[in-house]
Amino acid sequence: MRTQTLPLLSLCGRVVSGRAVPALQVHAHAARVAACPSTPLHAHASTQARSHATPTAPTRSITTKTKSRGPASPMTERELDGGREFIVEPDVQELPMPNALSPAFVLQDAAKWSHKTAMECSMTGRGYTYGELVDGAMRFGGALQRLCGGDCRGKTVAILAPNCPEYPMAFLGTMITGATVTPFNCTYTPSEIAHHLADSGAEALVVDALLEPFADAALKLLQKEIPVIVNGPSKHQRPNLREMVKDANIPFAKQVEVSMESTATLPYSSGTTGKPKGVCISHRAFVNSLTLFHHPTCGHFTTAEGDNQEVMVGLLPFFHIYGMMVIMASGIMHGAKTITMPQFDPKVFLGILAKNKVTKLHLVPPLLNFLATSPVVHPSLLSNINTILCGAAPVPTTSATLLKEKAQRPIFFQEGFGMTETLCTHITPPDQERLGWCGKLMPNVRGKVVDLDTGLPLPPGEKGELCVDTPGMMSCYHNNPEATRDSFDSDGWFKTGDVAIYDKDGFFSIVDRIKELIKVKGTPGVPIRA
Repeated sequence: MRTQTLPLLSLCGRVVSGRAVPALQVHAHAARVAACPSTPLHAHASTQARSHATPTAPTRSITTKTKSRGPASPMTERELDGGREFIVEPDVQELPMPNALSPAFVLQDAAKWSHKTAMECSMTGRGYTYGELVDGAMRFGGALQRLCGGDCRGKTVAILAPNCPEYPMAFLGTMITGATVTPFNCTYTPSEIAHHLADSGAEALVVDALLEPFADAALKLLQKEIPVIVNGPSKHQRPNLREMVKDANIPFAKQVEVSMESTATLPYSSGTTGKPKGVCISHRAFVNSLTLFHHPTCGHFTTAEGDNQEVMVGLLPFFHIYGMMVIMASGIMHGAKTITMPQFDPKVFLGILAKNKVTKLHLVPPLLNFLATSPVVHPSLLSNINTILCGAAPVPTTSATLLKEKAQRPIFFQEGFGMTETLCTHITPPDQERLGWCGKLMPNVRGKVVDLDTGLPLPPGEKGELCVDTPGMMSCYHNNPEATRDSFDSDGWFKTGDVAIYDKDGFFSIVDRIKELIKVKGTPGVPIRA
């Protein structure tokens, strides 16, 4: 199994491999289940093969290709009857994937803008430059290695904190040591924290000072003691993260080797239904997803250069995949300044827009509705914004139109779709705004909409369950092979649980949830949810 070396100080840039390898003849879901009983280390077999493929395929939205991705050819009567011609391909196919671990990939260009502000707290003004962010991540990693006796590989570190400037230091610093980082929902109760700690097997916890009593209550329920690092003054004199990341006496993290298939982060998701489950996201999936998101056909970014720097509001929680990947990680990769908010406060939020030249807004529908309809949101507050990205739920087109009109200037309104299990899979291309649709497939991602009864792919305009095949796929659900198995169809496609349609141009729209429908019949391999 290929391993990667985590660089020490330079955090080397990505290495892109264009080497073609034979496709592996293994069902993806079977590979995941085999990897899942304890510590998942193996990713989607076909995804690994695609991640090294040479980009030679032609570009088009919808093809009559079968899952082999071979050249288009006449379909047999059996294939046509089975609906297998209705596989949606992206406009850009077989984009080469990186061969770098997550922290090195995210921080690869940080030295270019080391003097620029990376993170700033909206409440206190506390902030860090990119140089300080990298140093802080390395020192946190060094402190973890000292805590672990030198080797953190195979261990899991939990973060229980709202958005704050130190969050990416703890997040990336954990990965630098080869450990897995599991982010907690900061609204959890003590019993929910205890469950997450127990299920993830976390052996250390980073907690915000305000949430320290909740962590203590959770550890009491567990009847277990683990090292706790507090972001801020601790009531129990525990180590202070803010002091730790600036302490020159703490050595930088030592160089380690880990597999690209090892779990980089372990967020929790309810999946298509049920209780929250740990989602094993490998280093390969993490960097693959960021690579796709930053392709010119997907992302709408301006990289920091000279006096130019994107400014974003870090409101959507970093423990959620949207905030983690689209705001925190992507912002760092482009040298953006991110102003963190621990929670939504209309006055604080509008104050950020008024005092800072915010260029990009990341929204969810309730926040979109507020900006579009509230009389206190004046057009002047939107005067520097060039892009708005909205996701996490179907976007109301009326609100999107109202906000664009209120701005009184051109703003690109971008919509997207993704899940914790698949990361981002759909997005509005920069030159193809279409309100009310969650975008087109990102490069290297395939999609299909299948009949709820037969499981067969449907043509454009027909409603069915959205299934996806992506190089950003989770490895499996943590210690839950049954849930992993149930989440994939017989061809290894992830079943999202969302009812969708697509049009002849390859745009998708989410119209319902399967678990909210009453089903009266079904076939094996097709989920039946009430």
